[in-house]
Order: sequence, then structure tokens, then C-alpha cells
Amino acid sequence: MAGTYFLLATLTTRAQPDTAKMTQYALSYADSLIKTDSFQNWSAYADLAMPSVIKYYGGKSGYIEHISVGRLRTISAIAEESPELKVLQLVNVMNDEWQCVIRESRYFHQNDQKFHFITYLIGQSRDQGETWRLFDVSYNTVANIIYIFPEIHGDLEIKEPIVLTPEQELAQQQAAAGKNSAVKRK
Repeated sequence: MAGTYFLLATLTTRAQPDTAKMTQYALSYADSLIKTDSFQNWSAYADLAMPSVIKYYGGKSGYIEHISVGRLRTISAIAEESPELKVLQLVNVMNDEWQCVIRESRYFHQNDQKFHFITYLIGQSRDQGETWRLFDVSYNTVANIIYIFPEIHGDLEIKEPIVLTPEQELAQQQAAAGKNSAVKRK
């Protein structure tokens, strides 16, 4: 009887997904996507996208054209620090399929002004988080995601990308600090 419980406990333990490992893999693939973008390695960039994304843009060449033109609005005039990446959500869709939302935060300079760009990457893995396919929502609108990626899980919270001026970023930080101090006083 004790052997049966031990065997059952062992099987249950093995069945638990390693979400920390999946998160690391997702971040690694996101980093690769960002690097292929910065080096303008468009073929590799497209290879990291989901098939439905490629199909939405009419094939690999249509997707590459859309991305290479769309990135011009946030390309920096100077070398910048690497972006900050954070997995905000990781959800199991079914069996081996997982999806995630990754927040990308980076700065860029244009016309001698510094901007803070925040966008979101949507990821999909169909092999328990070993490999990921991703796309950046900043190249379209959140409202179009259902058409671009019809398999998207309904519980994923995806925000619109945003570009903040230094003044807007300071105002957001002050507002957040005000909320935090109000919560501490309660």
C-alpha cells in the first residue's frame, strides 16, 4: 500500500510543469527576437513568429516588409541599453501548449529627445515551453490580435504599446508613488 502511494506521488510530481524553466525559455526566445530586430536579420525574425502571424501578412515576405517599415517609428538614433523583459502571464492552453505575455521596456532617442517604449510580446509554445514563437503587438493593434493569432487564449491580458516622453514617464512615476504612499497609510 505504501509503495502505491509513493508511486502515485512520484507520477504526480513528474506531471507538474516547470513554469520557471518555461519562463526562462520564453525570455530567451524574446531576447532572440529583439536581437534579430536590432540587427535587421528579417529572415530569422520571421522564423521566430507563429505560422498564423506569417499567414496574416500574406507570407514571410509580407510579414518582413510590415515589420521592417513599422520599426522605423521606434528606432533609436544612438546605441541604447538592452531592453528589460518580464513575463507577465504564462497560461496553459491545453496539454503541451502554453502561451505568455512578455513586457518589453526600452528607451530610444529621436530628434534629440529620449522616449520610453513599452510593448508586449505574445508567445506560444506547443512543446511544454521548450521552444517559443512570438510576435510584438506594437506592429499592429491589440484589437487585431484575434485575426493575427486566432488561437490566442482569452485570459491573456494584453495592453496597447505606449511611447512615453520623459515628462509623461515622470508623471506616471509620481502617480504610482502617490498610490503606494496612500496604501501604506491605511
